[in-house]
Amino acid sequence: MVAFLAWWFHDVAPFIILCGQLWIPLFWLAVHPAIGFWRRYPRACYYVVAPSVLLVTWAGLLLPYRWWLADRFAQHWLAVAVGILLNLIDLWLMVQIKRVLGMRVLVGLPELRPQSHAGQTAASGIYAKVRHPRYLGMMLAWIGAALLAGATRLLLLVLVFIGLALVVTEFEERELLKRLGPAYADYRRRVPRLLPRLWT
Repeated sequence: MVAFLAWWFHDVAPFIILCGQLWIPLFWLAVHPAIGFWRRYPRACYYVVAPSVLLVTWAGLLLPYRWWLADRFAQHWLAVAVGILLNLIDLWLMVQIKRVLGMRVLVGLPELRPQSHAGQTAASGIYAKVRHPRYLGMMLAWIGAALLAGATRLLLLVLVFIGLALVVTEFEERELLKRLGPAYADYRRRVPRLLPRLWT
């Protein structure tokens, strides 16, 4: 039983987490630079681009599965505990986002179909603390996955993807400024992008 749990947390769970979330910034990196085009074909964006990016990400993670795990920096229970905690925070953030804005916003429909969503800035709940709680949650989950695996190569991959996620948030900021105008500019001045202010 102990051997099974060790295998699950160190070798399986990290890849489930990364396969579930690592493709998201790649998808938006493909979409945001050509957002005008994809707004004309939102279904194709979700039915063609998303599955394609998903499959490429899965192939990049799962085909060289052993290579990613070849170099371990730690397999300690404390790293596993922190990894689990970071993923629980991600789940909590997703629940908060869904509560404030709903599932359509959680999957990014306002970017692709702005005409079907009210042009309002969310400034309540978790969005009163950070502007991009979904990306904050994803980054925490990725770091958590790397800690669960204790694998140096996965940690380096996660650091690269955190950089990509920061680029995506910049694209989203520009899109939101165009779509929501001064209301979003004011919101951006008041609320931090990713790290909440603990003293307010």
